[in-house]
Amino acid sequence: MADERNSENADSASAPVIPKKEQWKYEDPNKDPGRKGLLLSNEIEMFCNEGLLIDEHYDRRHLRPAAYTLRIGPDYVDGTGKRAQLRERESFYLEPNAIAYVTTLESFNLPYYIVARFNLRVKWVYQGILLGTGPQVEPGYRGVLSCPLFNLTDKAMKITYEQEFATIDFERTSDFCPGKSWNWIREQIRNSQDVDKLEEVVSDGRRFLLFKQRPYPALEHHPDRDIVSSLLQLSNEVKTWRYIGVGIVIAFFALAITLLNFQTNLYRDLRTQGSQLGDVKQTSSGVDVKQNELQSQLIEARQQLRDLETRTRALEQARPGNR
Repeated sequence: MADERNSENADSASAPVIPKKEQWKYEDPNKDPGRKGLLLSNEIEMFCNEGLLIDEHYDRRHLRPAAYTLRIGPDYVDGTGKRAQLRERESFYLEPNAIAYVTTLESFNLPYYIVARFNLRVKWVYQGILLGTGPQVEPGYRGVLSCPLFNLTDKAMKITYEQEFATIDFERTSDFCPGKSWNWIREQIRNSQDVDKLEEVVSDGRRFLLFKQRPYPALEHHPDRDIVSSLLQLSNEVKTWRYIGVGIVIAFFALAITLLNFQTNLYRDLRTQGSQLGDVKQTSSGVDVKQNELQSQLIEARQQLRDLETRTRALEQARPGNR
């Protein structure tokens, strides 16, 4: 008996210990089929402690009653399309009416029977930032999460590394391959090289589509082209037309002022010419008067000259020698 017990203990001691992470990935540790719904904090922590749900940068201080608070990760794309990384205590600014892409600090490894949803914190919504309405994270997803942030305000928003910005909750789905062991499920999965293709598992005539298990890197779905906000473009167009309108108004006033100055100068020139013409007329009138005076003096001088000639002849005739 003692030898048999020792042999059993030796066999159990030599048997490999299967990590819960590997088993729980395929098989729900909670066997109650009627227990569905959101995971509370105790089960979130249970999975995270085994390397599931959140497998990197999990911090129990960010647990909520039925959710977990996500933080800003290092990889981001700013509103100009520039891709960069944040380090500890670093930040960048999301400009008004601009779109930026951010990633989560936490990395995820979801079991095949749990779905997740994340959304922006209410605090950020009140500040005029928009993320969208609850993107769903499919069962089996691995990797970090990325999402666009849209600044609806007219002020720049400061975004800091490890800043809390979103919450994520987890929910059990319908039964995954019921009655099958996790090892059998793992053996039945057919891997694919296609990044976006979902795998198929056939179990008793039921088909399940699965995420392949290559971790998704940060900003996996970020487009190659720069995404520019239509509001920003509209704002720039409004500014352009505003500048054009202001320029036209300024040009109109400048033209009006130029025409007024031209009219004033023309009036001044006309007055000057009129004054000069009056002076000329006055000068001409004075010349006529002088000419009349000279003519009168000339006539008078001729008359005096005739009188003098008459007297001279009379004197010559009166001399004694002429008698």
